[in-house]
Amino acid sequence: MVQEPLRTACFRFEQISPFLDRRLSASERNRMLTAAARVEVVWPTGRVAPVPRSTLYRWLKIYRQDPRIEALMDRPREVKTKSPAIESAWVEYALALLEEEPERSLFIIGLRLRDRFGLEKPPSRSSLSRTLKNQPRYRKLRQRARGEKKLRRRFQARRPHEIWHADAKAAFTAKFIDGRKLKVQILSILDDSTRFILRALVVPSESMYAAVTVFRQAAERYGLPAKFYADRGSAYDSDLFRRGLAILGVHRINTRSRNPSAHGKIEAYHRSLQRWFIVELRHQPLRDLEHLQELLDAFIDRIYHQHRHRELRMSPEKAFGDSISSRLVSLERLREAFLEKKWLAPHRKDGTIRVKDRLFLVPARLLTGAKTRKVAILIDPEHPGIPYVRLPQGGAEELQPAIKPAGGSLRKAPRPRGDEPVGSLTPLLEKYRGRTLPQARPGFGLPEIYAAFSRALGRPIPFTEAEAELILGWLKRSGPFAPESFQSALDFTIKRLGTGRPLARIVAELEKITRQPQPEKETL
Repeated sequence: MVQEPLRTACFRFEQISPFLDRRLSASERNRMLTAAARVEVVWPTGRVAPVPRSTLYRWLKIYRQDPRIEALMDRPREVKTKSPAIESAWVEYALALLEEEPERSLFIIGLRLRDRFGLEKPPSRSSLSRTLKNQPRYRKLRQRARGEKKLRRRFQARRPHEIWHADAKAAFTAKFIDGRKLKVQILSILDDSTRFILRALVVPSESMYAAVTVFRQAAERYGLPAKFYADRGSAYDSDLFRRGLAILGVHRINTRSRNPSAHGKIEAYHRSLQRWFIVELRHQPLRDLEHLQELLDAFIDRIYHQHRHRELRMSPEKAFGDSISSRLVSLERLREAFLEKKWLAPHRKDGTIRVKDRLFLVPARLLTGAKTRKVAILIDPEHPGIPYVRLPQGGAEELQPAIKPAGGSLRKAPRPRGDEPVGSLTPLLEKYRGRTLPQARPGFGLPEIYAAFSRALGRPIPFTEAEAELILGWLKRSGPFAPESFQSALDFTIKRLGTGRPLARIVAELEKITRQPQPEKETL
């Protein structure tokens, strides 16, 4: 304990020793101190930064008053354990009141102190709170009032892929350019050691199928973790998910339900997701869920992974270092670990079997000579519409549909590129793809609209709060716009109405032109 303050004192003496020469004039010493304050040095704590000139002067002054190395050591700060405004007898009585009722408020305690000790007025709640916080008994009483038996212990994995943490962001509404609205969630897996997002998916709900899909895609890319951590949601408590983790040899960390404080790392990521991504979606036209997933991937890769984390003191991308787990697994074993098994009986006459409201053909060789009529059907959670049948010699075979769909293959064709909706997140998506689309334009939002109105009217826009609310309300109802289309509509409106018209009249005319068509209602 003594060596660390002495090491700090030696470091401080080393910094001021060149300025102790009595032959130096005041101006020369000042120039040397100014130059030394620009040079970065390694502090005893490991921080690399220059020593401020004011700090050098303070150390120099202390050493001149007491020319000993020990004088440069840190002096222990005086901690006030007793407030002059609160007497010790009041503190004991207040603690007794809290022992009787831990949830009792400081306002009621102040009134009881006034009546007990005959005071003119209750003591200040701030002074009473400061005094009580210095009492160990008070901290234990407050913990008991919150239902906590002891202080929480922070934990963090020591290396990547030691603990994977999974959870879903609360549901939010996604609005598409065709007028549809859909509530979705973002299900993510976070590496506990580096805060790196291994996989994040836009899903309709936090279902068992979504949990299996996101875990499987993360394991395909990075291997298996040693431990898996999640809340007590039904998706992670399901027999299928827990059995899959057991087959793969992944330890599932048990946790209490309704315990959000134990999931602080991924909750902090969810707050960043809300402020940095979901808020920006209000100004980004969405084509479909695939487009939303691409924007999410671009945000995580280009913003979240490259943002410096305060506790890590580096970005998650740098901390993770694109590491691969030492526990690798084959794709076949990873697929079979989470297969859902059902025993179903084929139809007696045509040998068809119904899975997920669709008919499939069971191979005839599996029906002849069977001791039981039921066959083992395997359903992949990632592709629930394509069932498999377990073969006697091992392995699985995909079942063929009994009735081929009119549209051909059931697999979704990839969406062609081009004609991408442009919004505030589009430039981010272009950087993530590593190329610029031919029709891509920079983000066009409220600042650019204000500038266009200012150029057209020849004055600052908005000039009042009412003008800002007018433009913002119109933009929410009719926007967003492409830059060329908006400028063409504004020029046409100014030419038609003439100069000198009020802003409200121009916005009303623009709303007629830019009004978005409403989807037609279905009629019976």
